[in-house]
Amino acid sequence: MSKERILVVDDEAGVRSSLQGILEDEGYRVDTDGTAEGALSRLAGGLYDLVLLDIWLPHMDGMKALERIRDQDLDTSVIMISGHGTIENAVRAIQLGAYNFVEKPLSLDKTVIAVKNALRQRKLEQENRDLRDRVESREALIGESAVMRELDKQIAIAAPTNGRVLIFGENGTGKELVARSVHAQSLRSKGSFVEVNCAAIPEELIESELFGHVKGSFTGAVSDKRGKFEAADGGTLFLDEIGDMSLKTRRRCCACFRSGSSSLWGARIRSASTVV
Repeated sequence: MSKERILVVDDEAGVRSSLQGILEDEGYRVDTDGTAEGALSRLAGGLYDLVLLDIWLPHMDGMKALERIRDQDLDTSVIMISGHGTIENAVRAIQLGAYNFVEKPLSLDKTVIAVKNALRQRKLEQENRDLRDRVESREALIGESAVMRELDKQIAIAAPTNGRVLIFGENGTGKELVARSVHAQSLRSKGSFVEVNCAAIPEELIESELFGHVKGSFTGAVSDKRGKFEAADGGTLFLDEIGDMSLKTRRRCCACFRSGSSSLWGARIRSASTVV
């Protein structure tokens, strides 16, 4: 039996009863409430995976309740319900963080599908967060020596900036770990961390790899390809073994960062072993 908990919030007793019955038949644990205030109290006191929330409620309406759910950062997905649905309401609900918007009279089959999809999406997001946490914990810098403490200080200084960061050291000293630590502590930590091993890419392909290309721009370019700079937009680009990159390509990379005119080049460069 499924262990997901669902809260149905609607001022119509018949709707609450129908949804509770059909969802319990699907194996979910279901509670109901007739007011937004009561729903918020339940959400604060217990863990619900999903809320089915009517827009038109007495006193506080569903939109205001949705704002409260997001402001309080309550870990639950929300599907909005309305008997007077409009495009404006649907758009506003999605903008406020609702997963979906369904109209009355409710199709029970469609509602069950919406519920399953919302719970599946929530599970995927949770698995992604857990995986990221495990990866970050394995890649954390560990050490209490004076050298490690000094390194931590340097990372803390560099991380919040938008400047290029040079990381150098012998093979196996943990340059990538430092790069990931800088990224994790930066203002771009929610963006992508994109790594490019410059030593593994032939010189004639490195520019295409970094900057992308359009279909037909050269022999073998059978489709458009997004470059690593664009993939790292809003995050961090780590150029590993940059000493193996040609001088021409290094100069082009530096020119892109110096221009500063486009958010495309907003990703910060992390270079290893040699100065850009």
